[in-house]
Amino acid sequence: MAGATSPDALLRRVEVRVGRRLDGLLQGERQGRAPGPGGESSLTRAYQPGDDVRWIDWALTARLSEPMVRVPELEPVLTMWALMDMSPSMMFGTHGGTKIAQAREVLAALGVVLRRRGDRLGIAATTTGGLDLVRPPRGDRRGLIAAIAAVDDMRPPPSTGRTDMAHAVVLLGRVARHRGMIAILSDMPWSPELERAIGGLARRHDVIICEIRDRREREMPEVGTIPLRDLETGRTLLVDTSDPAFQERFRAAVADAEARRRSMIARTGARYVRIEPGTDWLFALARSLSSVRPRRLAS
Repeated sequence: MAGATSPDALLRRVEVRVGRRLDGLLQGERQGRAPGPGGESSLTRAYQPGDDVRWIDWALTARLSEPMVRVPELEPVLTMWALMDMSPSMMFGTHGGTKIAQAREVLAALGVVLRRRGDRLGIAATTTGGLDLVRPPRGDRRGLIAAIAAVDDMRPPPSTGRTDMAHAVVLLGRVARHRGMIAILSDMPWSPELERAIGGLARRHDVIICEIRDRREREMPEVGTIPLRDLETGRTLLVDTSDPAFQERFRAAVADAEARRRSMIARTGARYVRIEPGTDWLFALARSLSSVRPRRLAS
């Protein structure tokens, strides 16, 4: 990705942000992999050679006159898959870079948070609807850097029509065979097909929709007559942004689209995080990662 920060530099910057912003939120979120003397117990049994001496229950040992241990129940490693939308519309951006650049930072943040918890992140990317990149789940820093570098090597295709995100979601469901979490990083071109695809995915996985947006997609400045081009279809329209009637229609269309998008997200049962430069998206993302799975709404 031309002009982008190197994956290693990006990761260092995100690691600093996560450390400063989220340490208090992430502490105690899940049980550790290495048991300590205050860990939750799940099984009481007689001591066996090789057991950690920290597991010994001294009170129970004294009562039974033989060494007894309490073995803590550890959580399994969580696997998350992140689906990165690399369609032409993600090349748009007016504040702090393109939407792809913003999604890249979100991807790094997901990897940092999961690695701190001892979990793993797999990465997939789509340009037109197929899975053009699949990197298997890994929990180490080197693997995360390599995955981000692989994403950087991809190029959005020329404007050949809308990206079939529904198909990409279905394909990812076939790759992510084991129950876990799925994060979708996209500007979310909503359609009934995409709603059905995410709803089907959410029946097996915990799905987090990270909607990548730019401020100018909901706030059009009054700068006179300008050409506006759809990055996915290539269609160009000449509009008068200073026309009050156009501004009113634009605001109404944005409000209607956002209302329909939120309704469809609620029906799928997925979690939702709006990602926009200048907002506190990192905190919102971390809260979504640790929140309770939302209840599916009736159709």
